[in-house]
Amino acid sequence: MEFSEIVKLECCEVDFNSKDKTEALHNLSKLLKRSRELRDIDEDTIFTALKEREDMGSTGFNRGIAIPHCQLDNIEKFIIAIAVSKRGVIFDSIDKKKSKILVTIAGPKGDRNTHLKLLAKVSQILKEPGVIEDILQSNTKIGLYEEFVRNANQQVETMSSGKGKEVLMLLTVKDESIMQNITEVFVEYGIQNSIILQTQNMENLLSKTPLFMGFFNFTSEKNPFSKIILVRLTKNRINALIKGLEDIFGDLDSYSSLGIITLDIFFSKGII
Repeated sequence: MEFSEIVKLECCEVDFNSKDKTEALHNLSKLLKRSRELRDIDEDTIFTALKEREDMGSTGFNRGIAIPHCQLDNIEKFIIAIAVSKRGVIFDSIDKKKSKILVTIAGPKGDRNTHLKLLAKVSQILKEPGVIEDILQSNTKIGLYEEFVRNANQQVETMSSGKGKEVLMLLTVKDESIMQNITEVFVEYGIQNSIILQTQNMENLLSKTPLFMGFFNFTSEKNPFSKIILVRLTKNRINALIKGLEDIFGDLDSYSSLGIITLDIFFSKGII
């Protein structure tokens, strides 16, 4: 199914108003109900699914964007609704700012792969320079629909122009509380596959070695959490991903809980 068919013109709204997040989810449920595919699904069922997903963690990102989404029984196709709120809605976003562009995805249960791909695609579209500004200036639902789909098509052309050389990025994470933020950045930049390794800092090992006891009081004073995330991506995406992480955590050179190393891939074989 073409992306332009998943985004529904009848589910576009340029004058979306809600006083809070709960009312926004109700209104987004009504917006989705305009589609023929959801005409037999009760509005409260859609709201409950959206609310349950939000209770797991907010879908509000940076820069005034929110991507609420849900999975529903008894539907066969994916639907995307787009709402623009000039005033913005408090959506528990990462940067604590109001969300002005709300792109809502509803899809069938069981098709996790397509759902993730759509989340990544929507995030990538909204990451392109000038897209947010152009969308916010849309005055009609037709204009909003065409602007969003046009940028989706441009993104496909850019991605098909060449993959670029691949690298392996290693992210060392020393604070469990930032794992959710990292995951959200990955989704926002279309990274679906990664490997997470449980590790131990050298200080943790030395603190248990009789020879070094007393020098390293690791377990009582420091957080023993330590993981390495392995991500395979093309070189032309490195800077964008790092910028996305620094938008949240600040300059990584002065941030002690996250470090990044990239390595050229000399040889690879099989699915990684």
